[in-house]
Amino acid sequence: MIQTYFGNGKGKTTAAVGSAVRCAGCGNKVLFVQFLKNNDSAEFKALKEIKGIDVLYSYEHYELYDNLNKDRTSALAKAYNKLLFEDAKSKAASYQMIILDEILDAARYGYINEEALLELLSELKAQSEIILTGHNLTEKIADVSDYISEIKEISHPYTKGVSPREGIEF
Repeated sequence: MIQTYFGNGKGKTTAAVGSAVRCAGCGNKVLFVQFLKNNDSAEFKALKEIKGIDVLYSYEHYELYDNLNKDRTSALAKAYNKLLFEDAKSKAASYQMIILDEILDAARYGYINEEALLELLSELKAQSEIILTGHNLTEKIADVSDYISEIKEISHPYTKGVSPREGIEF
């Protein structure tokens, strides 16, 4: 099945991390693939320590607002396509759960082709539980998703000038 967590609120990656921990806790293997983050968030440190969870991320370092920098689009597209269609796909068969964190935004910004992603999801869901996260849900992704949860921002400290806090937001 495919689970999708989307929206502008805090908690999409947190929900995916919780699912990874639950799945690994039952003795299953989880592949956690990260897009659009700078790969130094605290959850990676913890996930790497849990038996049964493997973490993959891009060799290309992503910075906040890189999606606005068109000079970076080609390099990020190359890196994310390698990450998804080579690295993750080649390992997928040995995992009961595959999490594609921020994949919805990677597709939205043109780094990943949505049609190619849909084809891959069709292959992967036959053998693994798939979790997708990101801000925007397209109709095509919604159509293939079995679970869809929208995480909606009601209030956020950023809007009051509070900087991200280590261990809470990253």
